[in-house]
Amino acid sequence: MLMPTGVIKLIDFGCARRLSCLNHTASSSVDLLKSVHGTPYWMAPEVINDTGYGRKSDIWSVGCTVFEMATGKPPLAHMDKMAAFLTSDQRLRPSADELLTHPFIPKNETGVNPWEKPKKNCCGHPAGHCA
Repeated sequence: MLMPTGVIKLIDFGCARRLSCLNHTASSSVDLLKSVHGTPYWMAPEVINDTGYGRKSDIWSVGCTVFEMATGKPPLAHMDKMAAFLTSDQRLRPSADELLTHPFIPKNETGVNPWEKPKKNCCGHPAGHCA
């Protein structure tokens, strides 16, 4: 945070959790945390995928912060779907079907998106055109 006096302060808005009880490798599932707090740009993949995280996730977040400080853009900005969602030209926005295919949308164990409804092909029309 940049203070009005020009001093830069590192803050976490009270979301940090003490990890002293964890070992440095945090390899077993018992040693991994499960709660999610923070900004998606700086979240490690294991945090987003809800597979548990430890100190290595903090290293990822620090790396993302340093990258953005050095370049002025968040890491993987070229892959930013949020910019596409918020474009003012509605013709350039992705459809709901396109959003459901995003890698961050979880799939069940069979690889199917649980939010996606199966399309009917009841009368020979292409999928999705039957009433």
